[in-house]
Amino acid sequence: MSDVVKESELPKKLRDLYLRGTSAIELKNWSYAVSLFQAVLKEEPRFLDCRRLLRSAALRSNEGKKMKMGSEAIAAMKLAREVKKDPLGTLVLVEKEVLASDPHNAQGNQIVYEASMAAEMPSTAGFALETLTEAHPNNNKYKHQLGTFFMEQEMFAEAAEVFSKIRQADPSDLVAIKMEKDATARESMRKGGWSREANIRDLMHNKDEATKLEQQNRSGLTPEQLRERVESLLVDYAEDNNNLAVTRELASSYEQLEEFETSLSYYEWAHHLSGNDPALERKIADVREEIGRRQLRELSQFIEQYPDHPEIERVKEDHLQLKRTLSAKLIEESKVRVERNPTDMQLRFDYGKHLFDAGYYREAIPQLQAARKSPNLRIRGMNMLGQCMANLNMNDLAAAQFEEAAKEVPVMDDTKMELLYNLGLLYEKMGHKEKYLDALKQIYAASYDYKDVAQRVEASYQ
Repeated sequence: MSDVVKESELPKKLRDLYLRGTSAIELKNWSYAVSLFQAVLKEEPRFLDCRRLLRSAALRSNEGKKMKMGSEAIAAMKLAREVKKDPLGTLVLVEKEVLASDPHNAQGNQIVYEASMAAEMPSTAGFALETLTEAHPNNNKYKHQLGTFFMEQEMFAEAAEVFSKIRQADPSDLVAIKMEKDATARESMRKGGWSREANIRDLMHNKDEATKLEQQNRSGLTPEQLRERVESLLVDYAEDNNNLAVTRELASSYEQLEEFETSLSYYEWAHHLSGNDPALERKIADVREEIGRRQLRELSQFIEQYPDHPEIERVKEDHLQLKRTLSAKLIEESKVRVERNPTDMQLRFDYGKHLFDAGYYREAIPQLQAARKSPNLRIRGMNMLGQCMANLNMNDLAAAQFEEAAKEVPVMDDTKMELLYNLGLLYEKMGHKEKYLDALKQIYAASYDYKDVAQRVEASYQ
C-alpha cells in the first residue's frame, strides 16, 4: 500500500470535506479550512496534499496573532512520549494541539516526522523535515536531518542538493562535504545502471532529437508516472519555492492529475513569481472555472440520482446559487483582464463567451465582434455572434453570421455541421422552409447521426 493517498482515491465523504476545505481557503476562511482538513486527516492521514494545505491554512489563520509562549512546547513534550505507542493518534493530536496554532513549531514537526516514520509514511515524514528547513533556513541541523533522510530513502540527487547548500553556507562542515560526494556518487552509479536510457543517449547523436523525445515522453506520462514526477518536483520546490519553472511544472502536473484545487494554488504562486504573466493568469481562470464546473456537475448528478432525497430542495438551491456565483465571478474576472489588456483577442472572446453563457447577449456582441478579428477565433466568434443575435430576434443578422462562417470552413467537420444546424433552425424559425432543409441536407449527406438531422430531413419527404 502506498504511503500517500491522492484526492481521487478518497471515499466520497472525505472528498466532500476536503473540497469544502478548499472552498473555505478561496473564501479566506482559514480557521474553518483548518478544522475541515483536520477532520479529513483524522480519517485518512496518508492524504499528503491535504496536509500541505492544512499547514498553509494554519499559517494564514495565525497571521498577526500573538503566540502563547510555552503552551505548544508543553503539549509537544506530552505527545512525544506517545509516538511509539500510537503513531497515528499522536499525528492527529500534534496537528490539532500544536501545529494548528504554530505550524512551524520545531518540536511539533519533529513529532510529525517520528510518528510518520513509525507509521511507515516516509513521504509525510519528509514533508515535516522540509517544513522545518523552510521555517528555519539558518539551522543546518535540520538540513542535515533532511539530507540524511533523503539518503536513507535513496533519493540521492535530493540529498546531494541539501548537503551542497549546507557546504555553501558553511565550507568548514566536513560531514556535509563528505555526504554531498557520497550522494553524488550514488546518483551517478544509479544513473549508470539505467542501461536503456544510456543506450538511447549513445545512439542519438543529435541533441535536439534527444530533447524532443524526452518532451514527448513527458507529455505522455501515465498517472503513476505523473505522481512520481510530482513527488520529485515537490523536493525541488521544498528547496526553493521561488523557482518559477518548478512551480509551473507542479501546477501543470497536478492539473493533469485532475487535482485542480492543488493545481490552482501552484498556478497562483507561479503567477506571482512571474510578475503577473498573462498566460498564467488565463490558466488560473481556466482551472478556477473547471473547479466550479466540477462542483456543478457533482450537484447535478446528486439531483438526478436522488430526486426524493429529503434535502433535495436545499441541494437544488445550492446548485442554482453556485451557478449564479460562478457565472458572475467568471464575468467579473474576464472583464478585469480585458480592461487590463484590451488588444488580447483571446481575452475578449473569453469575456464574450461568459456573457453569452449567462444570457447577456447584447453585452456579449461587442466582445465577440472584436474576437472575430483573430484568425484563430474568427469562426467560433461568428458562431456565437449568430446565436446572440438570434436570441435577440435579429434573425437576418444572425443568419448572415452563420452563412459567412460556414462558407469559410472548407470541410464538413463538426464545426461546419454546427454552423449549418444553427442556420437551419434559424431559417425554420423565420419560415424559410427551403433554406432550412437545404442547410440540414448538407449535414445529412455527410453525417446521418448528427443530432436530429436525419429525423428532420426524412420527415420532409413524407
